[in-house]
Amino acid sequence: MPGALRARQECAREARGEALNGDSGIGNRASQVARPLVAQRIAIVRLSALGDVVNTLPALTALRRARPEAHIAWVCETASAGVLEGHPLLSELIVVPRKGWGASLKGLRGVPRVVGEVRRFARELRARGFDAAIDLQGNLRSGVITWLTRAPLRIGPARGKELGHIFLNHRVKLPAGPLHRVERALAILAALGIETADARPIVPVTDADRARVDAFLAASGLAACVAPASHGHASAAGTAAAGGEFAVIHAGTSPFGRYKQWPPERWAEVARGLGAELGLRVVLTRGPSQAEAESAEAMARAAGPSAIVAPLLSLRELGELFRRCRVFLSVDTGPMHLASAVGAPVVALFGPKDPRVYAPYFGPRAVVEKPLECRPCRRRSCSDPRCMLAITPAEVLAAAQGLLQ
Repeated sequence: MPGALRARQECAREARGEALNGDSGIGNRASQVARPLVAQRIAIVRLSALGDVVNTLPALTALRRARPEAHIAWVCETASAGVLEGHPLLSELIVVPRKGWGASLKGLRGVPRVVGEVRRFARELRARGFDAAIDLQGNLRSGVITWLTRAPLRIGPARGKELGHIFLNHRVKLPAGPLHRVERALAILAALGIETADARPIVPVTDADRARVDAFLAASGLAACVAPASHGHASAAGTAAAGGEFAVIHAGTSPFGRYKQWPPERWAEVARGLGAELGLRVVLTRGPSQAEAESAEAMARAAGPSAIVAPLLSLRELGELFRRCRVFLSVDTGPMHLASAVGAPVVALFGPKDPRVYAPYFGPRAVVEKPLECRPCRRRSCSDPRCMLAITPAEVLAAAQGLLQ
């Protein structure tokens, strides 16, 4: 019997033995008992966002180490796909074709199109014949997609958001209390008998990515910052010691993270201090929106001649730039986790979110925060962001200096 078929049948027998209501996984009392993972065709479901996808990369490392011959696919959304494209540990990247679904569903005319696309996507998932699907996100969207794979073994957290766990037939009970996103993903794999110790993130990078970063640094008078070539990826297993004398500030956030922003005039003050006190040039990076571009240019003007704005870079190019800097400074946002994953020293400003769950995890790092009674909080907006406004430029500069020493 072929290995893949045998693995699928073993997974099916295991799932039938665990789920009281057969393979549907909806409304059943799925098992929380750990079983060794024997699957040959595995789907990781972690759709978004960038920071959470980056924090799931160590789980991919551990899974590939445990199943070196398996076909491992990752199901994600477009916004985070760039950091996974060409990943050396992935057999396949599956991008959910949901662009425009939200707008289409606002009017009845768009509903048939969306329904048709969902059906096609579901058929494509089923056709891949996954033995196991691992939901490392734990919400309704990821639960539904895990179920749509029709894998006989569907694994994820026992208590997911929005009842996403009802689509699973093997639920992992996670430790109580705050758990970092890296550790959360690894805990789910550990329940399957997978060794997770020393699992490091790998961020893919190509020669073309390096060449574009080289060109930007050379054109900016930072040619001395060119780092030695790595072997197809950047990883937190190394350090940023090969970087040149420049810092990176990423002040922006996604539209959903505006409540975590810090005033731009304070970032400009930090940039001036990095130049005057630490002798560093400052590279300001940004996202794709026009608002972020204009904000970065304004900060560069306010910071003076030591600050420059990087061109719009891909996620892999950003990772390569971050790998070469002396220190990276940001609020709690996806690029901060990317910088941590490639080993850059990171200064992270935290307000609403809990750093026990979302702090930079790899490499040298410092979290700047204020112990206020109202934080951490779950609000998506705030008219009085005192948790961020209480942080001073002097404290941020001191944190950067501490990492450099």
